[in-house]
Amino acid sequence: MEEKCLLILTDKITKNSYKLTGPRLAILDYLAHEKGHHDIMDIYEKIRLKNESIGMATIYRTIDLFLELGIVRVLTLKNSQPCFEINWPDDHHHHLVCTECGHIIEFGSCNFKLIVGEIEKVTCFRVEEHTLEAYGLCPKCAQSRDVYSTEKM
Repeated sequence: MEEKCLLILTDKITKNSYKLTGPRLAILDYLAHEKGHHDIMDIYEKIRLKNESIGMATIYRTIDLFLELGIVRVLTLKNSQPCFEINWPDDHHHHLVCTECGHIIEFGSCNFKLIVGEIEKVTCFRVEEHTLEAYGLCPKCAQSRDVYSTEKM
């Protein structure tokens, strides 16, 4: 399944008249196989382990291209650097972000489609895409706070 989706994403590059260069493939392969949310420095450091000739400017240009083509999506977390993840076809998910440790939990349940019609009707704004980020405490941090809370004394 993952390889089929990668073919769809590489096809998107060539159909938009861009070449499948080594750096583009390396960055795409890294993001596709290293699950999670990666900032520019993380991408740069990991890519350079395998290919020292890829510079930071190439990473920035490639990520910009991938954003333009919809191959990756950006997650700009509160008080954090932008992070990037593959925009897999048919994978719509949202993020819960722990304000204590920074852990990100993805969840797929989305009821936004139930209210989007009303939003569009009231505002005359056509919604084409949406993301949801919720901030709070992950189970581990919440439990840790409860253990040391003075409220229970």
